Amino acid sequence: MSKLIIHDVMNDSIELLFQQHGVRPTAVRILIWRTLSNLDYAFALSDLEGLLPTVDRSTLFRALSLFEKKDLLQTVDDGSGQQKYCLHRNQHVHLSCTVCGKTVCLEHETIPAVEVPEGFEVRHITYILQGVCKACSRKRGK
Repeated sequence: MSKLIIHDVMNDSIELLFQQHGVRPTAVRILIWRTLSNLDYAFALSDLEGLLPTVDRSTLFRALSLFEKKDLLQTVDDGSGQQKYCLHRNQHVHLSCTVCGKTVCLEHETIPAVEVPEGFEVRHITYILQGVCKACSRKRGK
C-alpha cells in the first residue's frame, strides 16, 4: 500500500512540473520523464530505447522534442555525432569520453562567465571537456 502512495506522489510532482511548463501529462510522458529523472548522464534517443523497449522510437523522439521545446531538457553536442540530452537544471559542465562516448554532467561545476559583445543575446551554452574516462583508462592500461 505504501508503494502505491509513493507512486502517486511521484506522479503528482511530475504532473505539477509538466503543468508549470505547459506539457500535457500523458501516461507515456510520465513514464518517460520518470526514466529520465533517474539518469545521471547525457543520453541519446538510442539509450532511452534500451531503457524503455515497450515505447516506440517515434513516441520517444516526440516526447524528447517536446521536453526540449518546453525547457525541461537541454541538448548536448558532445562531438559524438549523436544528439544527446540532459535534464535542464542549470547551465553546467559536461565530461565526454572519446573512447566509450559516455557524457556525464558535472552539475556543481558552473560554466565560466564570458563577456559577449553588447547586443548579443546568449540563448544556449555548451561547455564540454573531452578526454578518456576512468573506466576506459583502466581498460587501455591492461
